[in-house]
Amino acid sequence: MHSKSHLPVLVTCHFPLVQPADSPGCQRRCWCQWCDCLPYPSREMLLKPHSRIQVIEGARNNLPDPEALRGAGAIQELAQGLTADDLLLVLISGGGSALLPAPIPPILLEEKEKLTKMLASRGAAIQELNTVRKTLSLLKGGGLARLAYPAQVVSLILSDVIGDPLDIIASGPTAASSHSVQDCLQVLAKYNLLQSLPESVETVLSSSPSKRAAPEDYSHVCNVIIGSNALALDEAKRRLRAWATWP
Repeated sequence: MHSKSHLPVLVTCHFPLVQPADSPGCQRRCWCQWCDCLPYPSREMLLKPHSRIQVIEGARNNLPDPEALRGAGAIQELAQGLTADDLLLVLISGGGSALLPAPIPPILLEEKEKLTKMLASRGAAIQELNTVRKTLSLLKGGGLARLAYPAQVVSLILSDVIGDPLDIIASGPTAASSHSVQDCLQVLAKYNLLQSLPESVETVLSSSPSKRAAPEDYSHVCNVIIGSNALALDEAKRRLRAWATWP
């Protein structure tokens, strides 16, 4: 039994997932700290007095903003304080990437967003945008899982991506990234942006590890897909077949 359970939430499909953790049924032996980062506006229920759930709403219009940055900071602080005796339970849904903006210092959120917009204006594909975003992020691309070490990490994930690639859903905060800093540099070179990068971005890129993270770096992580397009279709097919044979 882990002495403490901590639950950061990065979701766009929200309160049905979080409600049970604040109910009397939550085991008394587990002390829960819960940070719930939701898209604005999302409050569909009133929290109990002295609730253990901290709700931060941000990312209006699905874009990173100061409130989303504050939520990401709260989740980062929670993860960094964990020990080997702790369990970090993460709830993630597709579309959560904008709720977790945490640029690697000294990069500012405004600088990262400006670079993203420049790439988009030059025709960069969403996969290329995400490669750059993850490389410059503390929490995306497996960053949250790395910060939480040596705590055990369990992520329950609702996928909105065909094939359910763990490093793509919400930019994969608890999954090893399939890209390296070299991939990021190639994207920036492709769109002629290497010579116009902010000094902060240059600093981060020059000091980032050149190799991808090894699988053993994530041996403390268990990622579980609990919902996806394929699972929904399979369940719909099962229900329809059951109804078709109903007398």
